[in-house]
Amino acid sequence: MPFPCSKCGECCRHINKVPQLAEFDTGNGVCVHLKDNKCDIYDYRPEICNVDLMYEKYFSERFDIEEFYEMNEDVCRELTSKNIKKF
Repeated sequence: MPFPCSKCGECCRHINKVPQLAEFDTGNGVCVHLKDNKCDIYDYRPEICNVDLMYEKYFSERFDIEEFYEMNEDVCRELTSKNIKKF
């Protein structure tokens, strides 16, 4: 079962907080590949943008998949709630 992404695009609007994605930052934290709320390089996106791949390669020895998904969902909720508070 893949990560239950809501496809809100919030993670793609805050890449300035991820050093590995600096080359994709438009200058305001938004990824250059975010188009119509979708990633236009989704099939070729960087590893760090792929929750399931990151789990398999780097975190499976430390967390079970449900715990890892929950941590990522917490970040999603935090980003979404911060965005809602702006309006």
